[in-house]
Amino acid sequence: MKTAHAAAAALFASLTLPTLAHAAERMPSGPPGSVLDTPSYGHRLDVGGSFGLNNAGGIGFFTGFGLAADLRLVDSLSVGAGVGGGLWGPRFTAHSRIYPLGVSRSFFLQGALAHNLGRNNWVGGDDEEDGGVHVTRSDVTTANASLGWRKDLGSRGWLVFEAGWAFRLDTPRFQTGGERPLTEMEEQVLRFARPGGVVLGISGGFSVF
Repeated sequence: MKTAHAAAAALFASLTLPTLAHAAERMPSGPPGSVLDTPSYGHRLDVGGSFGLNNAGGIGFFTGFGLAADLRLVDSLSVGAGVGGGLWGPRFTAHSRIYPLGVSRSFFLQGALAHNLGRNNWVGGDDEEDGGVHVTRSDVTTANASLGWRKDLGSRGWLVFEAGWAFRLDTPRFQTGGERPLTEMEEQVLRFARPGGVVLGISGGFSVF
């Protein structure tokens, strides 16, 4: 009888202890496709950096670096903001993402409003004596529409790629200080640097909250 009791106790312990240990681990929960079913263990706030071409992460153009954040309100919807700088000056962005299949399925549709404050600087030289032209750029707002893909990296890291188009809501303008006329190349560079057009971006960081 004692042997039977000892065997039963050993069997009970062998079944119970692993179960308790497994329950103590922080594991994903929720139905397939849910934000709580992702490797990020249900963290809903993404924070990190972004760069690219007209992207909604916060950067202006090719130059500079932007900071971005994205908060998932529910499994299929998130809102966020970004700030950064580029060839057309500081940029502030607000965006919203829809995950049609849930965030753990990665694919999303994004809409954003990006406001570029414009900037004043010298082109072609450091000042008038150096042969430069002082250029003032107007502020510009764009409405961005893009497709994106979000990838979890481990339990907290993430990476996002996006591509789309930025529609200008007003006309980007620039004017010179009259030191000298702009060369054809300088005008082409300024026109090419205007916000709007193709959106290409990559961002990454950590999930918190």
